[in-house]
Amino acid sequence: MARPVEPMPESSPRPVPPIGVRISTDMERRSYGIRARARWTDPLTKQRVIRTEIVRDEATARAFFETLRNSSVKGMDVSMTLLEFFTSIDDRWARGLDMTSTGDNYRYGLRLRVLPALGHLPVTQITAGMIDRTIDGWEKQYGASTIKNTIAPLVRVLDEAVRDGLITINPAKHRAKRSLHRNAFRIQPEY
Repeated sequence: MARPVEPMPESSPRPVPPIGVRISTDMERRSYGIRARARWTDPLTKQRVIRTEIVRDEATARAFFETLRNSSVKGMDVSMTLLEFFTSIDDRWARGLDMTSTGDNYRYGLRLRVLPALGHLPVTQITAGMIDRTIDGWEKQYGASTIKNTIAPLVRVLDEAVRDGLITINPAKHRAKRSLHRNAFRIQPEY
């Protein structure tokens, strides 16, 4: 009997300046830090959009402004988390999959293991080492088939991040081709 389909976790994206808009910035000292504010006018709605962050020092505020300028060049938030990115691409990661069989297992792997473990991390900061350590933890709890059904959708989601120009290489791709630790150390029977 098929498991009931539970909704995927979602995250609302923060406003990102559209490609080519002029961004005005300012900083204001507060008792608890510096308020870094960026403003721009949305070319479609003609409404003023404001994005504000509270930071510790001016260098961090400048880095925030530079991140927004980079986001404006790429047309997407370069500081978005894996969960925010997953929400923004919808089901693009699952193109070409049979959603009645493989797709369900991949969706469960994402919802139950990938997003809880890595969803809070910015996509640009996810490394192969982080993925290796996460998979090592999963190998202690789950079987090989479950792990493969968890790594495969992670690879597909990060492939979409490469296509969108958010990251240059997919850090999960090489791990997906390796044999699992549990199987690598299994003693082969002698005949």
